[in-house]
Formats: sequence, C-alpha cells, structure tokens
Amino acid sequence: MNTVERAEEIYQALLDAGISEDELTAQVKEKETEFQGFMNKQAILYLIAKENGVNVDSSENNEILDHITEDVIDYNDFAIPISNITENMRNIVIMGRITEIHGKKDFVRKDGTPGTVGSFQICDQSDCVKVVLWNDQTRIMANRFFQTREVIQVIGAYSKKGIKDNLEVHLSRHGKLILAPKGMILTEVNNMDHSKYIEKKGSKPIPSKFTIEELYNKEGFIRFVKGIVQIQEFKELTLKNGEKSFLLRLILSDDTSSIKVNIWGLKAVECVKTIEDGNSIKLSNVILKEDTYSNEKQLNSTKRTILEVI
Repeated sequence: MNTVERAEEIYQALLDAGISEDELTAQVKEKETEFQGFMNKQAILYLIAKENGVNVDSSENNEILDHITEDVIDYNDFAIPISNITENMRNIVIMGRITEIHGKKDFVRKDGTPGTVGSFQICDQSDCVKVVLWNDQTRIMANRFFQTREVIQVIGAYSKKGIKDNLEVHLSRHGKLILAPKGMILTEVNNMDHSKYIEKKGSKPIPSKFTIEELYNKEGFIRFVKGIVQIQEFKELTLKNGEKSFLLRLILSDDTSSIKVNIWGLKAVECVKTIEDGNSIKLSNVILKEDTYSNEKQLNSTKRTILEVI
C-alpha cells in the first residue's frame, strides 16, 4: 500500500470514528500550519488519529511513528544562520542559545484591550538577534528551562526593524518555540551543534564536540560526530510500496565507546563506495534516538547527512 492509499485509509477511519469532514479538514489545516509543510499528510493524519483516540495502529503505522521525529526534525533543513536574516523575511527557522532575557510586560492597546510583550536574545555561531513574543507566546518565559545558555529553536518567525532600526525576529501567530526538546534538561543535552557559539558577557565556552560515550546521554539532532568506522552490513530492501531502497549499517567508535549508525536510501550507496573499515570519518547532520525494538541509542541518517573521510 502506497503513501496516498494509506493516508486515505486513515482518513476514512477518522470519518468512521465520528469526526466530520469539516472538523477533520480543519484539524489537518491546523497541523499543516503548525508544521509549516514539514510533515506529510499521512503523518499528519496519523497524529490526528492518536490525538482523537482512534486506533489505526499497524506495522506500517509503527514505522510512521518511528519516523515522525525525523519529519519534525526536518525543521533543521530549513534553519538558517542568524547572520543570514534580512528585513521582511517570512517563515524563518533559527536555532541557538538564549544569551539575554529581557523579560515581559503588560500594556494597553489604543482600543483599550490588554496585551503582553516579551523578548530575549538568541545567538548562534554567526550572530545574535532579538526575538519578540506577543501575548500567549510569552508564557514560555515562565518555563523553568527558559534560562540563559539554554538551546531554543524558533520556528515560523518573521523579521522587521525594531527600536533604533535594529533587526528583530517576531514569532508569527502560528509560529512556535521548541525549548528543552522532549522535556530534557538542555544543560544535559546539546542537540543542535557541537561547535562553539558566540560568547556573550563572559559566558563560558561550550564544548566543541562530544565523545561517543557522551552521546548516550543525549537525543535528537546531532550536528556532527567523529570516529573510526566499521562496516557491519549493506543490503537492498523492498519497501511495502514495492520500491527498492538500501540500508548501510555501521559501527562508529572512538576512545570512549561505540554506537550503531543506520544510513538509508541512495545515501547508503554513496557512503558504502566512499569508506573502508578503519577509516576515520566525520558524520554530519544525523538523528540520535532509541531503537524501538532493541532500546539502544542509534544514529540515523537524514536528508542532509554527510559522511566525510578525514
């Protein structure tokens, strides 16, 4: 069954569960807006089914669930350096560390209605920018993880000139902030980069990389990791839709530990032609997560994964 057929099957299951077409259309549009085109319709319908308590589980849906994290992490495919932001940009995705928190304040609009505004500064390797939040968006500032030096992802923002013509980033109505991914404490996790960030106001340097042993305490997007590679397996797969794909399994090791690596699709073919056992490699833009069946942490390729022999 292909993706379109499976999406139609889940859609029908939701209708059979008593959700009207209008309501379902509204929920789909809400998810499409929330994920800004980063998640396909089958995954969206599956999420809606889970949220509405409609059981559409199957082996194929379990695979969808396993890859939903990657669909969401695809936000990183659209992320840009802060230094690349110019005036009047839309749908901005940036990620960095909070370096200053300016707080929030209440105000009264000209029409007499109350409002709230808050702001903070975020920095990456390239530059820093002020992020402005409005009304309910400011609630995140009360989160106990909302602190300086913590990693935050800003999704669906727009840019404009603010006070003294300084460039600012404002979170759009349907934008969102991801703080402490999966509820993990960001001081214990560095999903988004293994390189130094700009130091502000005497902040301590951030480690330039993690050892493989340290990766076992982390989860999510990993900018890069280095080690010695051993080829475990390379095989051709037949997907449930009949299409052919490939899987390259590797073991990546350094002085501290080793970890399994799965590289999928044509990228697996490219990589297997490039490496030999014992090569020292740099693996960039991968996802670290726990395997559903073995409960082991593994690295998985993404659309942007690069393998370099060093």
